[in-house]
Amino acid sequence: MYIIPFSLMLIPLIITHTEKTVNSQQQYWQEDVLSMPYGQAGEKNFPTILLIRQDYEELEFGKSVIKTPMKIGSQNFQHGIGTHSISHIRVYSPDPINHFSSWIGVDNNVRTQDGNGSVTFSIEIDGKEIYHSKVFRGRDEPEKIDIDIDNAKIIDLKVGNAGDGPACDHANWAEAKIITNEGKSMYLDELRMDFSKINFSKYPFSFTYSQKLSDEILDSWKKEISTSELDKDRTKIIKSWTDSQTGLKITFDAIKYNDYPALDWVIYLENTGDNDTPIIKDLKSLDITLNSPISGKTPYILHKTNGSPSDPTDFEVSTVVIDNENSESMGGGGGRSSNKDFPFFKVESREGSYIIAVGWSGQWQSDLRCIDNKSLHITAGLEKTNFLLHPKEKVRSPRMLIMYWDGDTVESNAQFRQLIYKHYTAERDNKKIQPILFCNTCFTRGGGWLNECNAENQISLIKAYAPLGLEALITDAGWFEGGWPAGAGNWNPRKDAYPDGMGPVALSAKENGMIYGLWFEPERVVAGTWLHKNHPEWLLSSTDHPQDTYLLNFALPEVREYMFNIVKDFMELPGFRFYRQDFNMDPLPYWRYSDLPDRQGISEMKYIEGLYEYWDMIAEAWQDSIREECASGGRRIDLETIMRMHIHQKTDYWFDDDVDQASLWGMSQYLPNSTFVAHLNRMDDYSFHSTLASSLCMGWITDAPDFDLARGKKLLDLYLSVRHLLIGAWYPLLPYTRDKSAWMASQYHRDDLQEGIVLAFRHSESPYKAAELSLRSLDPNTEYKLIYTISGEEQIIKGFELMNGLVIAIPEKRKSELVIYRKKI
Repeated sequence: MYIIPFSLMLIPLIITHTEKTVNSQQQYWQEDVLSMPYGQAGEKNFPTILLIRQDYEELEFGKSVIKTPMKIGSQNFQHGIGTHSISHIRVYSPDPINHFSSWIGVDNNVRTQDGNGSVTFSIEIDGKEIYHSKVFRGRDEPEKIDIDIDNAKIIDLKVGNAGDGPACDHANWAEAKIITNEGKSMYLDELRMDFSKINFSKYPFSFTYSQKLSDEILDSWKKEISTSELDKDRTKIIKSWTDSQTGLKITFDAIKYNDYPALDWVIYLENTGDNDTPIIKDLKSLDITLNSPISGKTPYILHKTNGSPSDPTDFEVSTVVIDNENSESMGGGGGRSSNKDFPFFKVESREGSYIIAVGWSGQWQSDLRCIDNKSLHITAGLEKTNFLLHPKEKVRSPRMLIMYWDGDTVESNAQFRQLIYKHYTAERDNKKIQPILFCNTCFTRGGGWLNECNAENQISLIKAYAPLGLEALITDAGWFEGGWPAGAGNWNPRKDAYPDGMGPVALSAKENGMIYGLWFEPERVVAGTWLHKNHPEWLLSSTDHPQDTYLLNFALPEVREYMFNIVKDFMELPGFRFYRQDFNMDPLPYWRYSDLPDRQGISEMKYIEGLYEYWDMIAEAWQDSIREECASGGRRIDLETIMRMHIHQKTDYWFDDDVDQASLWGMSQYLPNSTFVAHLNRMDDYSFHSTLASSLCMGWITDAPDFDLARGKKLLDLYLSVRHLLIGAWYPLLPYTRDKSAWMASQYHRDDLQEGIVLAFRHSESPYKAAELSLRSLDPNTEYKLIYTISGEEQIIKGFELMNGLVIAIPEKRKSELVIYRKKI
């Protein structure tokens, strides 16, 4: 056993155990979203349960109101509804109910086991009471009620406080069940939860058309619906509405996931007519209202994350209370999706957690506001839209992904990461990738080695890195005529640095077991370069005066074809299979300047669609390639880039260990760690551990005479042995911080392997010599072998002990520990 002296100071953290199963309420919400238009008159065609009132806590299914296993007196129950006085629950069935049964009483838990709590139960039909119980108190044994119902479609279940106040009134309708006229028996905790809608929008999207709200007009348009099964985990639902007068067609193109409680959709707008459409304005890809049946008790909590301004606040996390007095807006910055806010965020409510991802590599915006401390209205879409469509013209909206998780809010992030890895991350040769180990030679000189690169020193690095197991090497900006930064727009190799082109470098990489690639920045065009001189008609401006920098217009098919052919010439070189794209400018002023008053938003939409098509062309042509996205660091990371690019540079703020830990914490909330890159140029354990949880970009000068090859091999062998664990679940074992006096700790876990790692950091000014960390997602009865890679200790510990608290000691400041654990065989 790893012994910790009693005198050491400890940092304790208590986290509740994990719930990972997808329950019926999580599945039902998908159907609720898809059953548009909302608020229609008429009865539902399925049974529901509606919470009309509950004064305290949350309504629970299959558990007590305080989320403990359901128990009344000495009896345990698997099914039932846990509530708190005073409560009113309405049960509805389209097939009339002819029988109701339930065990009733006060839940037996730590708060009520001394006799606390007193409640009464009653049942009403059409406002008439047909049953009223005695007073039940804590520790009382349950009583069963069996009541025949006279063909009622609605029954009301009520709990009173017995006249002595609400304290500890934890009431259970245990094993509560209805039987319908058709003989169908259903437990109440298996019925769909029904919320009354507040109709800000009758659809999960909205827009204004010819000065009329979409709610007012879509019901009268021609509607078409198609459903198809893509595979066992995905169902495609397409709903469209067409205006017979103007020819405008709105298409809601959605994917319903069967393995995760998630929905994905894109809105397409097409002019099928022969004339320009009226103005389409304020297009919102997402327009939904999250309702709580309990008002004024607990506000909504928004978990938001910074984008990447390339400073210590990169991907900094924060929580914002959303209530009647506080609203929030988030969005892109300057036309790059994660320049200001990260387009992945979570809303935590009393009913569960909603994780929302925006797929748009431009200027998106999301607004959240609360009404009556009960309902949260969320919109998201392009920041500015006011446009008409020409005949046969078609555009698309940002992609929306929403996952609802009813239960442990930390587990919601773990599940979302796995949804992203399975269904969204880009594939290589039709397979998902693990984190990548590579070198961008720019970083071998602290980020300043650009124009100094040449064929000789690049080949030298390739040969020196080969014994370390490197998978790829790329040459960054500066390899082209004009060099960095003035040569963007020239895509021919510099004769002085690469007299025989890039072929010899690419071939050397292949001969040493690597792939080779180059940095490209196709979107930015510098005045005076080949593109500026030869194709000014391809360029967008932001003013009516000559400029130093222009934007290459990817809305044009000829632009996409030109750049594709540039890349093709390099991809045909032996060993060349790595494409890195950077973007060091804000495109929004160029899009806005190009828009006419009645075409606002069109330039951006056409550009982004063209950019996606260009990326898809590269992915399709070279399926064995690796593709990296950079935009002055991590300023363009969103759901759509995740679908197309394997890895994303997270920042241009390099080589700060504590900031690396914090930014990786922020990104790990939503994205599997294969999708982003950290840079390592030092060889101490603290720096190595600070960047380990990512695809790893090396900055070691391996061809230097004094380079410690054995040390480098030891570190990278360790990385390669654990990187497969970074694509599973992530759990924060200590809160986000950059505080020099604090600790940070995270867990990366593969549930399918029952294997994972714990990364723990004692910062440079922390007085704490040890931390107690509660691990998650383990099998309580399984023994795990723990390997401490720094101290060399090994332990065998049962899962329940690790989940109750693992003490990790780090005796020195600015030191770290990496613990590998796996199921004992």
